[in-house]
Amino acid sequence: MKQDRSAGDDLLKRTVDDFERYIIVSALEQTGGNQSKAAIRLGTTKRILAYRVQKYGIDLGQFCRTDAGDKG
Repeated sequence: MKQDRSAGDDLLKRTVDDFERYIIVSALEQTGGNQSKAAIRLGTTKRILAYRVQKYGIDLGQFCRTDAGDKG
């Protein structure tokens, strides 16, 4: 029975990790990769966000906006 519980715990941890990664990526997309603004949206600090970005191997380069010259 302990083996079943361990498998369930692993599934829960993976599911929570996947969801956390998803909401971090979403916040970074919304802020053009600005970690300070993303942290505010998520209700956390930039330091904690940076830790989680590293933990999940999120590439911040993918969020850089290229439309900066399109203003005006």
